[in-house]
Amino acid sequence: MLQVRVVPGIEDKLKGFFPWIYRPEISSFSRKPKKGEPVVVRDFGGRFLGYGYINPEVNIAVRLLSFDKKEKLNAELIKKRIREAYDYRKRLYINSNAFRLVHSEGDLLPGLIVDVYGEYVVVEFTTYGMSNFRKDVVSALIELLNSKGIYEKVNEYAQRIEGFKAQEGVLYGEVPERIVVWEHDLRYNVDVQEGQKTGFFLDQRNARKLVRGLVEPGDRCLDVFCHTGGFALNMKRAGAGRVLAVDLSQKALEVAKENAKLNSLEGIEWVRANAFNFLRDLQRAGKRFDVVVIDPPSFAKNKAAVPNALRGYKELCVQGLRLTKRLGYFAIFSCSHHITENHLIEVLTEASYGIRRQVRVIAKTFQDRDHPWVLQMPNTLYLKGVWVEVL
Repeated sequence: MLQVRVVPGIEDKLKGFFPWIYRPEISSFSRKPKKGEPVVVRDFGGRFLGYGYINPEVNIAVRLLSFDKKEKLNAELIKKRIREAYDYRKRLYINSNAFRLVHSEGDLLPGLIVDVYGEYVVVEFTTYGMSNFRKDVVSALIELLNSKGIYEKVNEYAQRIEGFKAQEGVLYGEVPERIVVWEHDLRYNVDVQEGQKTGFFLDQRNARKLVRGLVEPGDRCLDVFCHTGGFALNMKRAGAGRVLAVDLSQKALEVAKENAKLNSLEGIEWVRANAFNFLRDLQRAGKRFDVVVIDPPSFAKNKAAVPNALRGYKELCVQGLRLTKRLGYFAIFSCSHHITENHLIEVLTEASYGIRRQVRVIAKTFQDRDHPWVLQMPNTLYLKGVWVEVL
């Protein structure tokens, strides 16, 4: 197995279970590395630190899967980790038949995402090293879940960065164009092939539940970046009078409308528009809402994008707060690990100060428990939401 030694001083964070090694942190190789191959990592003096895989062409050159000398990286370890991830999910008693089974580093399987939608499974490989274990992953999922079909979703951004190729499509069995799943007392169509991420925002389950407790019968509600209607449907189910839901994706809105019909929910106005422009139009028209939820896509895919992203978040907070009635509720989310909770609170504070609106925090939400984050790796905490009451 290829031996990788790190520069002095790096061993401390690796002993603390941080699973990434960047290219400048590598001191030497025992030979020329091949993309995706397993490696054993040692400190500068040659002492064992962990097992992982390498891609010498990218910034995160090594990703570690094991810090135990007896637990080498092989097909059996991959299958063992998937079984452990499944056992953990069973203990959560999630009130849905849709959940995340494997959450990359959160399940000690960097580069692998697995989502379960009822009798079907969607997998996503985001690193060259993990893509080499494709057959082993599929084999483990077939054995564990007895699913009707497994679909591979291709992350084009990850493939471009990591330099591997994959064909999106069915890996096992059959997968329909639409999968119907349930969460609490609502049902949703999941468009695996055309939808964002793997087809549905499973990580917002807690937030969708929270909004149900804030909406009063007859309330006017606004769902911005509504995607397939997760928040809008829950607002309406909670008794909202009028719900306005906006998204730029016509495909997402079509699925959202199907979801409303699926649940026999009427009174939701679906609008295709640029969210920033639409919010300004609502403000100029003097519209006000009892509950406003803004859940934008990731504005910051890297650190360099953070300043522009923060300006975008601040603009959304300004408009969102202006549109929220006194004693109404406003929520803002970020799904990028580069935008921290503190970032979100800072822009919300600046926005409330700038337009002279007093607010108090009533809740903070994060990705649900089937999307676990690792304390030693803050990067795994990516989804943050801050909920405030406007006074």
